Amino acid sequence: MAGALEQRRAEALTARLTQLANPSGGWPYYAGKKSRLEPTCWALLALHGAWTDSAAEWSRFASIHLDFVHRCQRRDGLLSDTPEAPTNLAADGLAACTLAELSPASGAAILPALLDGIVAVKGLRVNEPDTRQDNTLQAWPWYPDTFSWVEPTAWCVLALKKLRSIAPPGSAARITEAERMLENRCCETGGWNYGNASALGQDLRPHVPPTATALLALHDRREASWVAKSIAFLEGARLKEKSGAALGLTALCLRVYGRDSAIVEAQLADVSVQTEELGNIHSMAVALSALTGDRHQARAFRVAQ
Repeated sequence: MAGALEQRRAEALTARLTQLANPSGGWPYYAGKKSRLEPTCWALLALHGAWTDSAAEWSRFASIHLDFVHRCQRRDGLLSDTPEAPTNLAADGLAACTLAELSPASGAAILPALLDGIVAVKGLRVNEPDTRQDNTLQAWPWYPDTFSWVEPTAWCVLALKKLRSIAPPGSAARITEAERMLENRCCETGGWNYGNASALGQDLRPHVPPTATALLALHDRREASWVAKSIAFLEGARLKEKSGAALGLTALCLRVYGRDSAIVEAQLADVSVQTEELGNIHSMAVALSALTGDRHQARAFRVAQ
C-alpha cells in the first residue's frame, strides 16, 4: 500500500490535473496551451486510476477528453493533434493502449483504423553495414519516413500486443521484427538509449525512460536474457534520473514485472512537488499514474501472456 506522503501527493496531483484540463477536451503540455495527445492520454490513465467518485461522474468527465482523442484521427487512421504536423507514432501507440484500457466501446470506432495505420508505418531501412547494429530492421519511427527509435517502437508493440484480437494482418510479423530491433539495440549493460546502442564505434549508455518504456512492451518476454539483463539495469538505476516522468515510468515498469517499487514511489512523492511547480502536465500525469498504487496496478501496460 502507498504511504501517507504518496497518498497526499496523489490527491494533490489528482486535483491539479483535473483543474488543468481544457474545457473543450484534452490536456496541453502546459496550462493554457492547446490540447495534445500525449499529456491527454497520460492524464486520462492517471485520473482513471485515482478517481474516487462515482463511475457515472467519471464517464461524464472522461467522455469530453476521449472525444478530443477521437477528433485527432486522420483519414489514414493515425492521430494528429496538430493538423499541419506529421503524426507522432509514440502518441499513436499510447493512445491505442489508453483507449483499450479506458474506453473499449467508444474506442472500437477508431481503434481498427488506428491499428491499421500503425502497422502500415515502418522505420527507414538502412543497408549500410554496421558491425554493432542491424539497421535493416524496420520497427517504428517517431515520424513517418524516418529511422526507427526505441520509444515509438515500444508503444506500438505494446498496443498491438494488447489489441491482438482486432489487430490487422501483418501485426505478428511487425511485432517479431520490432522485438528483434529492440534486442539488437539493447546496450551492452542492458537497457536502452533513445536510438542506438552505439555510435561512431562507441557504446552508448542506457537511460531510464526508454528502458522502462521498452520493458513495458517486453514483459511477456521476461525470460529472454537481454530482457532480464535490462530489468536488472533498471533496478540498479531506478533512482538515478530524478524526474517525475522517469521515476513514474520506473515505478510502473517495476510493478508490471512484480518487483518492489516502494522506494521509487517514495522518491517520486518527493520529486512530484517540484514536478507540479514546474507545471509539466505530462510529467505530473506519469507521476500520478505511478502513485495511485493498488488502485491502478499498471493495467494499461499489461498484456495477456
